Parts: sequence; structure tokens; C-alpha cells
Amino acid sequence: MLPEDMQDAPDDATRSLVASAAARCPAVVARDASYAATGYRSFEFASFEACVGEVVALVSTDVAAARDLALACAGLVRPTSGSLVVDGVELARRPRRLHRASLPCGLAGVGVFSGLFDIDAALTVEQVVRRELELRCDRGTDALEYLSQFGLATHAGRYVSDLEPAARIRLSCALACAGGVRVAVVDADDRFCYGASVADVRDALELLCRVCAERGICALVATGEPALADACDGVCPLDIGAAERLAVGRDGETEASPDGVPAEPERGRVA
Repeated sequence: MLPEDMQDAPDDATRSLVASAAARCPAVVARDASYAATGYRSFEFASFEACVGEVVALVSTDVAAARDLALACAGLVRPTSGSLVVDGVELARRPRRLHRASLPCGLAGVGVFSGLFDIDAALTVEQVVRRELELRCDRGTDALEYLSQFGLATHAGRYVSDLEPAARIRLSCALACAGGVRVAVVDADDRFCYGASVADVRDALELLCRVCAERGICALVATGEPALADACDGVCPLDIGAAERLAVGRDGETEASPDGVPAEPERGRVA
């Protein structure tokens, strides 16, 4: 039996992957991470790294797989095989482990995940954010100033129930990043955000990228829409269908500029 203080340590292969990315300050490193339960299979063989200050899109044909992986990065779903290291903690299940590793309280922030992390629609935007800051013991952040970083300062007094979809996806991003977290997860396809256009979500993700870069947060965004990938710093396709759609999208974006020179590709790195 392994000594107790070694049971939660990443294996040698994972340590090697983490070490190779050390210069990039990775907050999340996945290697062949998979999740399956009786009668249910979710993400399989997911391999990517997401660094401090980056936003990485997790794209799957069935958005449930991306949603599960995002929750796993917040320590809320435990991969059943492979490796998932978040802030140095191995979260995947390991044989002979006597106890489960968990992330420190307050390390990961979660946006709106309906059915798991819902939002009280009877509160105002400012009240919701203030409550989140208080739950994460952050009493030094001015809620209105924070909301302005997501273009929501003018929405502060509005009830959540009255928000348009474009404001809802930005609010979900704001809630995920509130309170000095190191890792934030967002479901861009959650029913709370239904009705938001691709352009709306892209705008929200660009604001999220700016906030993460400024605050040193690593964010993971679950989505079934490959067109959102170029609004992020990186992308991890979780199945062949998603990878093919991403490839088609990249090929389709190669356009000539007015002077005949191919346009520079938009931001986006395949993890």
C-alpha cells in the first residue's frame, strides 16, 4: 500500500506532462481523462492543458460531455480513468487510494449550471454578485466595479428574471470568476443562457478572456458550438465530430484580405 501522503500524488506520466508545461503555469492538465458510470459514458480520453490567465473551450457534439468535464475541472465530477490535475491535485480516481483528493475551498468558481448551481431570478444582478462574493469571503471587491468588467454595471439594479440572454451569459461568467478563484468553469449552452446568439456568447467570452488575463484565472467553457473556439485562448475537442467541425470552421475562416494576402487567423489554440 502506498504511504498516505503519496496516494493523491499524480503518477509519473502526469508529472512529466505537468513539468513540460511548467513554464506556461498550467492550472489544469488532463491526460486521457474519461468519465463513465453504469449505463452512462461521458467524456473520453480528454487531453489538454489550461494555463493561468487562459480561457479554454471544451467542445463536444453532445454538450453533456463538455459540461461534465468542466465540472470535473472544478472538482465536482471525478474522472473514472486517466488523469486530471487541477492546481497540483490529482482528481481522477486511483486504485488503492484510501481517500479522495479534493480542491481547496474557494479555489474553483462555477457559473450557472442549471439543476446544480442555479440562480435566484428574484434577486437583482448586484445582489446575486454580492452574495457570491460573500460566499467566497471576498469583502474587498466593489460589486459594481466588478460588474463593469463584464459590461453589467448598467444592469446592476435589474432583476435576473428580466435579463436578456446576452446579459445572462455575461452574468454566468461573472459569477464563475467572482471571489479570487484560480479556476472558473462556465456552461455556455446552459438553459439559463438560451436565446443568446453566437455573437452574444463570443462577446461574453472576449470579456471573460480579458478578466482572466488580468486576474490570473484559468477558465474552462463547455459548449457544443465550435464557432466559439476562436474567442478563446485554446480549444479541446472531445470527440471526432467536434474536431471535424472545428477543422471545417478553421478552413472556412481562411479569407483573403483586400490586398490579396490571406487574413491572419483569429485567436485560438488547439490544446
